[in-house]
Amino acid sequence: MSNVILKMQKLKGISFLHYCYLCGCHYLTFIPDTDKCTVIYVACGVTSMQFEEMSAENSTTNEILNNTTKVPVDYTTKTAAFFDPAWQIAITIEFYFRYAVIAIAVLGIAANGLVLYALIAHHAREAKKRAINLLIIHQNLIDLSSCILLVITYSVGNRIYLTGALGYFLCTIFVSESATYCSLYASVINLIILTIERYLKVVHPFWSKKNIKRWMIHMAMVFAWIAGILFLVPVVFTTTLVSDGTCLSYFVWESPAARMIYGALSIFVFFLLPLIVFIYGYGRIVIVMRRQMRVMAGHMEGGSQMNASQIQSKRVKWNIIKTMIIVSVAFVICWFPNNIYFMIVDNTAQTSNIFVGYFPTVFLAYINICMNPFIYATKHEGVKQILARLMTCCKCKGATAVGNDSGNRSNNAGQTTASAGAARP
Repeated sequence: MSNVILKMQKLKGISFLHYCYLCGCHYLTFIPDTDKCTVIYVACGVTSMQFEEMSAENSTTNEILNNTTKVPVDYTTKTAAFFDPAWQIAITIEFYFRYAVIAIAVLGIAANGLVLYALIAHHAREAKKRAINLLIIHQNLIDLSSCILLVITYSVGNRIYLTGALGYFLCTIFVSESATYCSLYASVINLIILTIERYLKVVHPFWSKKNIKRWMIHMAMVFAWIAGILFLVPVVFTTTLVSDGTCLSYFVWESPAARMIYGALSIFVFFLLPLIVFIYGYGRIVIVMRRQMRVMAGHMEGGSQMNASQIQSKRVKWNIIKTMIIVSVAFVICWFPNNIYFMIVDNTAQTSNIFVGYFPTVFLAYINICMNPFIYATKHEGVKQILARLMTCCKCKGATAVGNDSGNRSNNAGQTTASAGAARP
């Protein structure tokens, strides 16, 4: 009983959206600042009356812990919450959600790895080394890293007893999903950089040719990782702790206002700001490209000839822009429900009905990093050519192997017939 009381005391001050808690042999989800903590204690064999007695006996300790975390929690016990159909659905979805995420992450690793090879091969074969190709390769590499980190994060989960320095490291880096989100944030920043690079190249071609250097592109790629890490890691280390072998991620906040400010800032920086950049940047790019196409069409009608290299350059540039517009639109579609969901949760009372919506929105966001390689494979001309050549080589090798096998069988059959004929008197 004392162990359960200790766990109850350590639940004080939770202010993150959800908290995965291991209680005996039950793996359950805890929604903070609601009566859903009753579910944990019912599953652990503690009744509502025992919970109330523990709350009364430890009121002094709870007050001290309240002063430490500065986040008050109302411990209202309603055992009926455990039988809430929406709550039971949330628990069931959470169980399958873990394996579904691992499945799409493994698919994403295979797809991103294949497309990464195609992008690198295409970049190596091109006579003109475009900076945009480096940024696209970097974007694909970030997506590949995100998929790998997803597999590690959801494989480790909250299934092991955390202790010591290694336990704290696993808690802050993997169990809290900070490593995955650092990579996801780097992906968003790289998409913004990629959009800005395209905007300057198309809308301000002379200025960009004069001022944008290759080393700036390299520094921008490094900046994407540094910014993603610095935005998240300090907050994780200051708000996360390991208690009784369990990772309490985003546990200790100075105040509810601090948590809400950080949440609003993350939504603005990693969703609203990219949305503004995408709409303005690609809107201007499309306008300028259409104007250039009309000018080219006028020159062709007037008898003026454009050389093949200019036509090819325009076609490649437009293909890259269309591909990145599709990637940006996919990002907005996949991340929009998740950001809206967090806006609603931060400003309304958290209930089991609201919590059910958490899993599909997060799952859709994770699908985004597995979707990009398929966009490149179907829209990016360079990737399509490399993959088509790769498939042709595989078919040729397969046909050669079948042909050799058939030839060997024929030779063996001929030798058998000759031997049989020689054996006759």
